[in-house]
This record gives sequence, structure tokens and C-alpha cells, in this order.
Amino acid sequence: MIRLILLLLGARAVQRRWDILASLGLVWLGFGIWLLANLQNRKVVYVEDMLAMLLGLEGLVLLAAAGILGFRRNWGDLLRGLCFLGGAFLVFNVNWDHNIGATIVFGSVFLADGILRILSALILRGSRLKVGIATGLVSILFAVLIFMRWPVPHQVTVPFCLALLFLWSGHNILRAAIQLRRLPKGASITGLPLYAAFNWQARGVAVPLLPPGSGPVEGELNVRIWTATGAIDDAVNYPVINRYVAAVDRKGAVSTGHAALELPPDLYISHYPAVEIDHDAGEALRILHSGRKNDVPGRFQPSLAVEAGEWCMPTRTVTLRRYNDAALRAFWAEYSRDNTYNLAARNCSTTVALALDAATEGLASTGRPLRDFLRLILNPEVWVLRLVRGRAEGMTWTPGLVLDYSSLLQQVLEHGHRRWRDRLTSALHERGKETM
Repeated sequence: MIRLILLLLGARAVQRRWDILASLGLVWLGFGIWLLANLQNRKVVYVEDMLAMLLGLEGLVLLAAAGILGFRRNWGDLLRGLCFLGGAFLVFNVNWDHNIGATIVFGSVFLADGILRILSALILRGSRLKVGIATGLVSILFAVLIFMRWPVPHQVTVPFCLALLFLWSGHNILRAAIQLRRLPKGASITGLPLYAAFNWQARGVAVPLLPPGSGPVEGELNVRIWTATGAIDDAVNYPVINRYVAAVDRKGAVSTGHAALELPPDLYISHYPAVEIDHDAGEALRILHSGRKNDVPGRFQPSLAVEAGEWCMPTRTVTLRRYNDAALRAFWAEYSRDNTYNLAARNCSTTVALALDAATEGLASTGRPLRDFLRLILNPEVWVLRLVRGRAEGMTWTPGLVLDYSSLLQQVLEHGHRRWRDRLTSALHERGKETM
């Protein structure tokens, strides 16, 4: 979470205030320790209820905005609104259920997360194999502690999870602040060691310095997605797997879809194997290993017109109206020196994700780092964005994850500053234009 927020704020906004960031990290750690020491204190209940009210308000606003514009067309806001309301219900402290609901949900989330991390590490077998297995085992351990009545009673499941969150976030804030102090002037924040382990997809690509005077510009930066099911005919219906991993047709052929980034008129980022990788379901696990033995020569498509002409038009498009043009071009100049392709470690989606990091670094900064930091960390959509990014970093980026991430990123960067009233007013205004 902290890495995502610092990325959106950018090195230039937070590097000069590394000392304030370090102090905030210490406060975060202190609050986490206080929560652990006072799990059954009545004061902790107030913290839970305040968080529940924030989640509930966000959920109600999302539902109201989706209802104004039509639930069928805005099912994404409908789903997020329902999730926020469900989260508010679980977090809100009520005596009659003894927190059994929260225990089941939080415990299941930790358990599922741990299993997915271990499976992803074993399947991909990349450089982070041991780290993936270790973090998976820790998540499973937390799930066991939550499910058991001892040492964490079910009544304190929510504050226990909050305490873990504050401790981990505080540690990362403090670590980032110390690293920022040593970051060379003009460097990208993704050059910090804090990011190195999670940008393993780049496999040693140098992070270029930010060009002098680089900053947000207005325009259209298009994320182009060919979904896995849209790339083949007669796909077997496995909804979650089809969206986030791959689709398999009735003959056993596997399609992973494709992702590209387009900045008209002259920049097109699309990484593709030089020779089409023909694979069926039987050998899918073998080629998903991210080791260098599965490296193949790659190529970079020159334009959307050429790529669509050879294949088909993209299924979905997400457009960002603000981006850092100079930083994106500096990244691509460095990255495109090596055309090596690896289905699990250096593919089309990991390339687009890294390019998005370069293009969006610092876009959420308004010149007031502390206020911007608190605004982002209190935005529930940023937490959802972090969940998507965390799943991609724990596994690998896929076109489905890039689609979700870019869509949420668009909402955070273009509408994240709006208050609840502004969102409803905007929805009413848009509905009014449609009915005219």
C-alpha cells in the first residue's frame, strides 16, 4: 500500500520531506503497537466504528451514483459499493454475533491469500520463489490465529487485523523514508530498493532518471486490452480463470490475451514473442515458469494499426487523460533495448504495468505531501487498487489484471479528489445530459 501511494505522489514531492515521512512511520508503528496492547479496550471500538462509517458512506455513495446512471451499465460501481457496505457491516462492532462473521471472512482471506501465494511461487518458480512461499506461510499462520480462539479471541479479530496493517505499513513508511534520504536527485521513486523485489518482472532493467522538467501533461494515453476469451472462439467457461489467467477452447488451445499501451501518434508499447508460442493445456504449467530457460526472442509491434491488422482490434480500452510523457518515453527508451520475451516474467502485461508506473508517477501530488498522503490512504478505491496490484506482484501481470488496475487507476487519478457530494452531483449531471 505504501509503495503504491509513494509512487502516485512521486519522488520529487516526498523526498524533501523524508523526515516527516519517517515521523509518520513511527506514529503508524506506535498506533499498531497500541492496538495490539489494547485489543479488548473500549477505546478500540471507537476506531472500528469510525472505519465502518467511512466504508459505509463510500458504499452508499457508490450505490447511489450507480443507481442514478443505471446499475446495468455501472455494475462495477454497484459491486464495489456492495463490497464496501459488506466490509462496513463486518468491521462495525456489534455484540450479538461475537464477530464470527468477521472472523470467518478475515480468516478466509488470509488463508486464500497464503495458498495463492504458495501456488503462484511454485508454478512460476521465479527469483522470488522462497519469498513467495515464506509470505504464503505467514498468511496461513495469521489465518490459523484468527480462526482459533487463542491467543486472538473472535471478538477482537478486526482490531487484531488493523494492528497488523498499521505495523506493516509503519515499517514500510519508515523504510521508504530512510531510502528516500539516499535517493539521487532526479531519480524515479521506483529506483528505491523498496520497489526492486516487486519489480522483478523487469529483470534488471535500469530505472532511468526523470527528465528535467518532466511532469503531467494533458492528452490520451490508451491502455489496450485483448481479453483471453476475446482472442479465441468457443472458450470453456471458467469465469475467474478466463479473466485473470488464460482461456482454453474446446480443442485444448490456450489463450492468455494481450495488453498494449498507446500514446498517439508516435509511441506504441506492445511486447510480443518473435515467433508465436503455440501451446496447449498440457504444457501450460511448463511454459509458465518464469525462469530464463523459457526466455524467447521478442519483438515490439510498431503500431496499433499493424497489430490489429495482423490479429484483431482490442476488446477493451482504458484512457488516462493525464500522464508523464517525458518519464514514459525515458522508460521505453531504456526498456526497449532488450526484446527478450518470457510468458510469465517479461510479457506484454508486465511491460505495460511498468510503463504505467513511469507514466503515472507523481500524478496524485498537489504540492502538499502530507495532506496528499492522508487523502490517498483514506480513499477506499486506493485500497482496492492495491489489492489488484498486490495480486499481480504475487503472481504475475496478466491482461485481466492490467485491465482492472488501469480502470481503478483512472478513477483514483481523475476522480479520487472528489468528495461524496461531488460524485453524486456529477452522476446527476451526466444523467441529465443523457435525458436531454
